[in-house]
Amino acid sequence: MAVTCASSADKILHAATELFASNNFDGTSIKDISKLSGVNSALISYYFGGKKNLYQEVLNNQSGLFLDLIEQVNKQTLSPIAKLHLYTKEVALIQMQRPMQVHLIYRELLTPSGFCSNFVQSKLFKIHQFLFDLVAEGIKYGCIKSDLQPTYAAFTIESIIVFFFLTQDFVRELGSFSKDDGNEYLENALTSYLNSIAN
Repeated sequence: MAVTCASSADKILHAATELFASNNFDGTSIKDISKLSGVNSALISYYFGGKKNLYQEVLNNQSGLFLDLIEQVNKQTLSPIAKLHLYTKEVALIQMQRPMQVHLIYRELLTPSGFCSNFVQSKLFKIHQFLFDLVAEGIKYGCIKSDLQPTYAAFTIESIIVFFFLTQDFVRELGSFSKDDGNEYLENALTSYLNSIAN
């Protein structure tokens, strides 16, 4: 019985992620989620307590990709600047593999839904804090320039990533490169910035 319940919940979560990413919160109905998931609409309320809670769970799930990555990077015995390089390389890969889903997080930042402020504060701040801590550690150990402000550096790294994925189609046209080259473009942009702050 537990396996069936988990399977139904997973189907709902998968369908909701796809629909919220494509149509945003207001453009997605319980009926749409039920149809795509093949699960009775009553089970959406049963498992998630309604559309708002389901949306929150989708955001938590997507942000979990980044938080898991942070945990993996922190386990590495690397210098702070090497950890930053590893993080930016892997985060670019995540976002290239799941571009529409990652837009959910950016959309919530740019046009907040109004009921996910806890998500923004608790999840996204952890990503910023991780980058801040690595920059601060790099300054302390002399592998990052000492006159750099960790907060500004963290925001710059985040901004490069966010800007690319919000404008990637337009950027591709300007740069005359294909979709397959996008990951390389982002990695090069991030690497250039990290090289510029390294000692």
